[in-house]
Amino acid sequence: MAALENYSEKEWEAISATPQLVGLAMTGAGASGIIGSTKEMFASASGMMNAKTEYSSNALIQAIIPNTTDASKALEDAKKQRTVLMDMLKSNNIKSQDQLTEMILTECKSVITILENKETPEVVSDYKKWVLEIAEKVANAAKEGSFLGFGGERFSENEQALFEKLKIALA
Repeated sequence: MAALENYSEKEWEAISATPQLVGLAMTGAGASGIIGSTKEMFASASGMMNAKTEYSSNALIQAIIPNTTDASKALEDAKKQRTVLMDMLKSNNIKSQDQLTEMILTECKSVITILENKETPEVVSDYKKWVLEIAEKVANAAKEGSFLGFGGERFSENEQALFEKLKIALA
């Protein structure tokens, strides 16, 4: 994935990693077990890929989404993105969900500031909406607190709290 011309490498890494980081944070916000967490990870990926059509006129979002028409390029992009994400987690010494949440909220604020200085209000608005859509999709992908699929709740209290914090950070 090529950084857009008006961003430094670090800025682009933050902008392109934030949607995935938000999906990761939302996955960890609830206790959905291994099957639920898998559903949430797929929901995050689905939210990323749905933007291909939903935000087809937004060049920024299109630049973030992997190009799935070329399998080797998509794999290369995914490996690079994974490296960026892992480096961000390591450099911030993330060892807990609370630390991850704080890092992501800080990252969201920073990314929005960068975007507001370099993009049109429409592009920034689409980006914010997209990131929140990913968070919501992940939160609704699996039930927390269920036993063998019975009981539990979608969009748990912890996920709702994180979602509210994300809305504030992305405002």
